[in-house]
Amino acid sequence: MTAPAGNLAETIARLARAPSLRERSPLAQDVILAIRLCALAARDGSDPLPALALRLRHCEAAFAVHELIRTVTRHWPEPFGVGRACCQRLSPDEVTLARMVEAGQGRSHADFMRTIDGFVPAAAHEPLWEACTHAVVLMG
Repeated sequence: MTAPAGNLAETIARLARAPSLRERSPLAQDVILAIRLCALAARDGSDPLPALALRLRHCEAAFAVHELIRTVTRHWPEPFGVGRACCQRLSPDEVTLARMVEAGQGRSHADFMRTIDGFVPAAAHEPLWEACTHAVVLMG
């Protein structure tokens, strides 16, 4: 059975539109901007922690977010795609990370697992959950 043409066109248009950073929770926005700072630091060969601590105004939160980002990049199935620091549009990887953070913020283990199930190896699920919830607690 095929979908009506209107639904198909609507689905294609929705998939083509890159989600906006503004559509995510403030906490998810902070994590997305943090991963972009880390990407800039990696490109420049510098330490991202001072910039993270300034941005988050909390050293322990900066360390926790940095550890979350390291855990994500260690377990992601491919290189993590980040947008430019000033861009309001999110990459597909950033959308997934934002959903992970929002599930962690809501303490919804089930939503978190649904977000990454079939994408990230099962062995990485719990380490990602632990790193995410730890960062969320310190940021909130």
